[in-house]
Amino acid sequence: MNEHYILVPKNLNLDQRLAKFPPSFKFNKEYIYYFISKLIEDITYQNMDEPYDRSPENNKNDMDSMIKHYAPMCAAINQSFFRASKLHLDYLYLNLPNEGRFLWRNNYKEGSCFSYRLPEYYWGDGELELIPLSGQSFINKIKKYDKPTVENIIKKKFNFTIGYFDIKRFALDEKSALNDLYVEYQKTGNYQKYLLNAVRVMNLKNGYYTFHHNPETDGRLHTALTQFPKICRKHLKYDNERLSEIDLSSSVPFILSYILYNYNTPQPTDLTFKINSKDLLYHYILVKSSVKPSDKEIQHFKDLILNNKLYNYFMNDFIMLPHFEENFQRQFNRPFDGDMDDLRKYSKKRFLSMLFAKSASYKNEQTVFKRYFPTINNLLLKYKRKKFRDFKKSDWHKKLSYLTFQLESHFMVNIIAREINNVFKRKIPLFTLHDCIVVKKQHLDIVYKMIEDIFIREIGYAPNLTKKVWE
Repeated sequence: MNEHYILVPKNLNLDQRLAKFPPSFKFNKEYIYYFISKLIEDITYQNMDEPYDRSPENNKNDMDSMIKHYAPMCAAINQSFFRASKLHLDYLYLNLPNEGRFLWRNNYKEGSCFSYRLPEYYWGDGELELIPLSGQSFINKIKKYDKPTVENIIKKKFNFTIGYFDIKRFALDEKSALNDLYVEYQKTGNYQKYLLNAVRVMNLKNGYYTFHHNPETDGRLHTALTQFPKICRKHLKYDNERLSEIDLSSSVPFILSYILYNYNTPQPTDLTFKINSKDLLYHYILVKSSVKPSDKEIQHFKDLILNNKLYNYFMNDFIMLPHFEENFQRQFNRPFDGDMDDLRKYSKKRFLSMLFAKSASYKNEQTVFKRYFPTINNLLLKYKRKKFRDFKKSDWHKKLSYLTFQLESHFMVNIIAREINNVFKRKIPLFTLHDCIVVKKQHLDIVYKMIEDIFIREIGYAPNLTKKVWE
């Protein structure tokens, strides 16, 4: 049977209204559930540029703020999708005795659509659930109307991996996934993140697979799996088997160390054929020739990464920096209690944020990095400050992330994933997750060894790889 799931608040009680005040026309409940699910999707993307702030007075991403947004739902589109939509929406807008309105509406203004929102009392405590639709003709209409489009260039270039996205082979325990998301929301208070991840769970459950690739920026392949919330992975299976990942540890520093090391050798490998944007490397080589980073520093940096000690190396220094307690509280939503694993996670986040941020940001962390790696620090600062394409000056620093991500994508997608697919003649389903290769548990060890061998062949040494089963 054709299935389709939609997302609604658990507290929603449409049946009560229908029983007390039956409409005078044939009412389609599934259309209204679908309509509400689309409202939730729309408000999910409100304020996406607003950083989450745990201070209540500044917070625009909490539940109270999010559910007050009106979502534009144009009448012409509604009518073309479902002819009786006006009858249904007008009925739900009626202010009925002891029942009130089921939907609030901002009426039509020239140049804008009708917009709607659910009253606060239907949201309850904010928890959502996925409910299945059963009307086959209506489901078929949804699938036709909501079908994602995949650009031909992406199909052609990445068909070897996107072809494994098959709704018949995925199995998702959506109830457990949504429960984990709600528990996380109760800890963080970030309702927008909860909504966003709930929509992603719904999309994967429905086989709504999107693919995005921009070769001139990060060069990464973004899929429904790369967007899928990490805490929900254990509830996802493929061919009724658990999935697992082989992760390139410290991937960004590893790629950076490879670039540094490669261009400090007498006969460097030409990397221009391995990335999409040649100007990224041109700028790097130009800056590197004027800065001349130390061989000793590069080797030390590389050794720390290959021994998986990079983030530990800065922990004791980062903990002594100003505002450590405040920054830790912001990241973990609780004070630091001495846990070394938490401190390593904190060190990792601060280091990577410093690496990709503007030169004027993370000054304290830069001071620490400069203490141990002065010439590398100088090179990175000059590289990020150099004029880039037609970008605004405030965006010049982004070329460092583009450079490392494009080279990462070259290895993980174009070389490793493609070769595994060819060698095993599509008998090992695989997915790319930026710096990870995802396979079924039974294939974990054989793919791990193959990734190791490919890196040794391609660059002369293997990175630090980790294995993890999604359970």
